[in-house]
Amino acid sequence: MKLATIRYQDNVHAGLVKDGNFYSFRGIDERLPNDMIEFIEKYEDCRPLIEEKLEQATPTCSVNEAKFLSPLPRPRTFRDFMSFEEHVINSGEAAGFDDATMKNMLAVWRRLPAFYFSNTNVFFGPDEPIKMHPHSQRFDMEFEIAVVIGKEGINISKDEASDYIFGMTILNDWSARDIQMEEMQMQLGPAKGKDYANSMGPVIVTMDELQKYALPDDPSKYDMATKLYRNGELIRENNTKSIYHTYCDLIAYSSRETKIYPGDVLGSGTIGGGAMLEYMGKQPFVHAGDKIDMEVEGIGTLKMSVI
Repeated sequence: MKLATIRYQDNVHAGLVKDGNFYSFRGIDERLPNDMIEFIEKYEDCRPLIEEKLEQATPTCSVNEAKFLSPLPRPRTFRDFMSFEEHVINSGEAAGFDDATMKNMLAVWRRLPAFYFSNTNVFFGPDEPIKMHPHSQRFDMEFEIAVVIGKEGINISKDEASDYIFGMTILNDWSARDIQMEEMQMQLGPAKGKDYANSMGPVIVTMDELQKYALPDDPSKYDMATKLYRNGELIRENNTKSIYHTYCDLIAYSSRETKIYPGDVLGSGTIGGGAMLEYMGKQPFVHAGDKIDMEVEGIGTLKMSVI
């Protein structure tokens, strides 16, 4: 299923996308919740109702009539990781790390899929423009592929972790690099440099639709092509299989002595070439008027505009 939250005729609807139309959950069956987190929590009960009733349901609207919000308007929690080695190396070089610092950083990073918590109150969908950061001269994007947690768990092993993934979506962690770099000199994680805005969507794709992309020799990785466009220009192609710390690694680490819950979001961190910081001046930072498209095979395209 491809799940979305939209605004249509001044009402917000949770539901699904199929064949160019949006179907609200309540329009399929009034017993279904009009809330994405509640739907995820009750998925085992909700799915049979959808399979039974969807063919007879009337679409709420076409996708062209809908205003797509973040599929999870307010995730329960949001952890953001650094899972792609290319981005880690490029970011270290952009920060001016010397060889010894880079070597030490990579040694720790390869052992620990470290993350930071960020703001769940600033999630936007593709049809919600992002205002240019008023206090940043180095406003940036971060092209990520996030997983949404589907059930509660604690101390989850890597072997069991895939059972906790409800679905995947596209995520852009907007970043104020100048603010981020200044505050991280205090040996604290990113805070005001990261809590301004996140774009997510347009849909959450459930894992039954994505299993065909799992690598045969390592099903914890997915072979999904990615493309990043800026103002219509293709900036970078990559593939999700380049991930170093898999989603199973992220879940195992997140749940160590801590419960994770349905509706939690785990960001992969930026895929290689997915942030302008990595281009070290060869690409300008984000400006008002920019149109950013992040495309992931099997999920779709997250289209964003900066005003």
